[in-house]
Amino acid sequence: MENILQLAQQNAQQAFAMLRQSRAVTAWDLQGAEVHIVGSLACGLYFDSHDIDLHVYTDPFDMEDAFAAMAMIAQQKGFKRLTCQNLLDTPEACVEWHVFFEDERGQEWNLDIIHIMRSSRYDGYFEKQAAAIKEMLTDDTRTAILNIKKALPKTPHIGGIWIYTAVLRDGVRTAEQFNEWYAKQDKNQILCWPLKK
Repeated sequence: MENILQLAQQNAQQAFAMLRQSRAVTAWDLQGAEVHIVGSLACGLYFDSHDIDLHVYTDPFDMEDAFAAMAMIAQQKGFKRLTCQNLLDTPEACVEWHVFFEDERGQEWNLDIIHIMRSSRYDGYFEKQAAAIKEMLTDDTRTAILNIKKALPKTPHIGGIWIYTAVLRDGVRTAEQFNEWYAKQDKNQILCWPLKK
């Protein structure tokens, strides 16, 4: 059986190839944005979600620049559709862009591009979270997380942060243990870092 760490590395390479195909980083760079990869790809815990998370910051926050960046992304090979949700008047203080691409194998990818207001509640939060998770990982915990991700069904979607919390905080090591653990969790809570019991 193929080593789970090697398989995850190969899958992550496909994710980075999709990111290059979308030209999302370049598109935002051209608007003077600061772009960060967050989520599983930033943590080194990407498996096969076909989901890539980017957080972008501009100063000043300009919707015209944002639409220019997204227009460039929409011209790239494999682009299918995008959605936009304005959350500037909420505690999230951001605009969410969800961009859908198809790769050369016909598989669909989702790029979550979150344009965040500087000095808002989540300015830099998820970047720090990804760094903290990455620092905590050992070969044992990384392997456990990836094996759980591999074993879980695609639907319903379970955010990776739940798996990281189960493994890194509560010692879960298998998909069976995770399912038992997850069934007891309050799904309405927001899991904050550093982890607390």
